[in-house]
Amino acid sequence: MNKYLLQLKQEFGKCGSWAIWGENGEIEKIIKNENFESLIKPNIIFMGFNASYDLKKEGDWKNYHSELRHKKKFTWKREHCRKLAEVLQEDEFEVLKGAYMTDIIKNHYDSDSGIMAGKIKKDKTIIEENEQSLKKEMELLSKISRADKFLVICMGDASFKETKKTIKDNIYKIYHYANYGYGKVKERIRQDLREIIKNVR
Repeated sequence: MNKYLLQLKQEFGKCGSWAIWGENGEIEKIIKNENFESLIKPNIIFMGFNASYDLKKEGDWKNYHSELRHKKKFTWKREHCRKLAEVLQEDEFEVLKGAYMTDIIKNHYDSDSGIMAGKIKKDKTIIEENEQSLKKEMELLSKISRADKFLVICMGDASFKETKKTIKDNIYKIYHYANYGYGKVKERIRQDLREIIKNVR
């Protein structure tokens, strides 16, 4: 394994992942394949706002996938992020498959991003600490991809607002997968991704 990819796994594997899914939303079998490194695109980043709960108890690269332990009582069919996963597996969005996935806020947790945003307003050190962590994460991604420019796709308004403070170029926003309405959400995500692909070509 590339030494920088190994370092990324060691330091951020619990909160980061890759936009690759198996049939039931899993990634574990895929990352064990010999060709795993050829499937990833570390110069493309899908950016969430915050983790819903403490991911340190999970295995590496499980975020945004069906192996998350705290969700074992749910099926992949009921997971919100499945809507994004299904869109990204469509042939139309092949260029985005294998992108890196992470959250800005890694060490504070809440399933409601509005509550998390309120916490940040009261305590500026939360975002300051996590901005430093994000910069380090991106430095490793840059070394892995051997690129100094990224395509950053923020999932929702909160992520976009905070990410703009750290990253200035090539940053876009898509409709958040956790919004209600299965078909409607997927179509809104498709529309946003089409515009992004059009702009970066």
